[in-house]
Amino acid sequence: MKKYLVGKRISLHGLDADQLKGDYYDWMDDLSLDLFTTRSYFPNNMKRMFDYYEHACTNTNLILLGIFDNESGKHIGNITFQEIDWINQTAFIAYMLGDKDFTGKGIIPEACLMMMYYGFNKLNFERIWGGVVADHKASKRVCEKVGLQVEGCQKEHFKRNGKRYDSLLVGALREEWMFLYGKQAKELFQELPI
Repeated sequence: MKKYLVGKRISLHGLDADQLKGDYYDWMDDLSLDLFTTRSYFPNNMKRMFDYYEHACTNTNLILLGIFDNESGKHIGNITFQEIDWINQTAFIAYMLGDKDFTGKGIIPEACLMMMYYGFNKLNFERIWGGVVADHKASKRVCEKVGLQVEGCQKEHFKRNGKRYDSLLVGALREEWMFLYGKQAKELFQELPI
């Protein structure tokens, strides 16, 4: 498969239906990967996987890219732009590292920087935003590393195992982000998405 966003260490590109099986399928049922999201409230099944895949392939307000390790070619996670508002030029960014062998190696910050560069420069977004549970330390560190600044707090917005957690709204504006993070993101690419 041709790579779409080609980085020096990882690449981001679309998924084939065949890639929904195996590791990716198993990630959806791995509760240890889902402590602070709503993804695994219900057991996974192939119909749900294919429905989401087809939705991603046909919905112009959603871009789903797989994160692939360049050395092994292995599919190790996903990154998305969701809730794309083409008129207001905004998008919600979300990410998941599924392969535990790649934990702690800076893969998600790298993928986010590449995705945000693509969003601001190729898709012409003016604002990229996201959400993170306030107690999710790893995801908060990712946001800090990639320039997604805390913009607000939704008190007790998320509930898991009988406990309520605050959710943080994070975001970045194109001009500010490009000034502070654009060069760093640009250096991650083998080929710029322009």
